[in-house]
Amino acid sequence: MIIFRLIGLIFIAGALMVLGADGIQTLEAGEVKIRSMGELWGLLHQTSLDATMAMATESLPGFLVDPVFTSLLTFPSWAVLGVIGILIAFLFRRRD
Repeated sequence: MIIFRLIGLIFIAGALMVLGADGIQTLEAGEVKIRSMGELWGLLHQTSLDATMAMATESLPGFLVDPVFTSLLTFPSWAVLGVIGILIAFLFRRRD
């Protein structure tokens, strides 16, 4: 259980780091710049993003790939990472 809480905290810390990077990028550009999940994933490892997109288009029905999976990749990366981290931390919290 402690491993999952640690994973949740890592996701939350990652969300805060990406939020800070977006804030710095916004200050530098003079306009609001928010990285999407697809952009962040592409910056970290483009090959795995391409492989996941190919696998999703082959294995999932078309009505799930286009509206669900592609819209998930357009959400702000800090929001996606934060929600995943909060859910994991909440599900595996210490219960007294």
